[in-house]
Amino acid sequence: MLENNERKALQNGLSIQTIAKAEPWSNFVISPRTIVQNPPANEGQSGVRTRKRKKKSVPKSAPKKYKHAGIQIPFFEEITKKILNDFYAKTCPHCEKKTLTKEISTRPDVVRCSICNYQTSRLSYTPLHHFKLPKWMFGYVFYESLIQHPKVLTTVEISKRLEISYKGATLLKRRFQLFASQQLPKYTEITFKALEEEFKNFSLPLDENTDVSKKMKNRPYICADTAVLYSASERANKGRKRYRHGGATASIYLSEKLGGRQVGTLVHTIAVKGGPVFFHSVPNQKADTLGPILKEHLPIRTPLFTDQGYQWLWGIYRNHRSVNHSAKSKEGRYRWARDRWSKNGVHSQVAEGNQRLLKTSFGTYYYVKPENSTLYLNEFSFLKNVRVLGLDVISGDQGLLGIGSSN
Repeated sequence: MLENNERKALQNGLSIQTIAKAEPWSNFVISPRTIVQNPPANEGQSGVRTRKRKKKSVPKSAPKKYKHAGIQIPFFEEITKKILNDFYAKTCPHCEKKTLTKEISTRPDVVRCSICNYQTSRLSYTPLHHFKLPKWMFGYVFYESLIQHPKVLTTVEISKRLEISYKGATLLKRRFQLFASQQLPKYTEITFKALEEEFKNFSLPLDENTDVSKKMKNRPYICADTAVLYSASERANKGRKRYRHGGATASIYLSEKLGGRQVGTLVHTIAVKGGPVFFHSVPNQKADTLGPILKEHLPIRTPLFTDQGYQWLWGIYRNHRSVNHSAKSKEGRYRWARDRWSKNGVHSQVAEGNQRLLKTSFGTYYYVKPENSTLYLNEFSFLKNVRVLGLDVISGDQGLLGIGSSN
């Protein structure tokens, strides 16, 4: 039956292609040569002149400008196809959920079943749903964002490099951020299971003043902290104080006389030393806000190190330890204590280091609206975790939404 279908397709002038065997994502790490080699000007010209011709003064024309010069489009087309095949594989509803592997060259957005010829769009219900730009551009944004990390790929850079409008570049950026947001929960699940296995039946000494350096030797440090991103200064607030808010939240909200709306971003960070990092945009530092985030990412027996802004964790995480960043020196000639950043092996420098990296990278954006901060933070977290854990651990038959659903 398969041979008859292919014979009929060839008679109709259609070229049928089969998706190649899946390659590991590690094969795409090394960038190929992306500079287009233009042939010599006189290549292909032959013949000997038998008579001298008079030289005519012809004005030199401007060199031809190639659109998307230096970009190897077939390479990025393969990356886009691999993303769709690995994370959004389509299955046949009539053939016991058989994965659709047949391609038609004249209809690149369609895949069909090799048995019953059932056809469907490979872009439907994916981040490329109703995507009007060339599909290889999505692979370009994915690849460039990955190899440039921690440097961010801005919308202006996409617009200039791909020679598309700013509106189109913004759409392309949003589609990639949607893809990153859909795949990020997989890294959360992988991290949770790894920490649960690593710290099974693990306990720190009951005495909080005991040095935990030996106990944590050869084990990953897990730290949590919050930081302000894009704060509103008093000059931007027209000199008005924020009587309603205090602490870190005072710098992200305007005064009540100016409406009291949020203009800055408060970022909560969960970081594993030498491992994955997760950033979340939060409105405040209350237990009702941060508690569900920690519970989703960290098992109960995880040794969690923070500053003293997490007092409410004492009755939840028994292995929680904190360091006092505001500790005063016992000597009169100094103001701050020498051990206010790290004491008895307890510190939150893993989270603080990643926050420094985040602030440096996001400085390229100049400003991100609070309502869009979750998308940007999910993108940054996804790229960071890809560099640490890779893509092979989350790729495969993951369903339409990339989270285990079926067609």
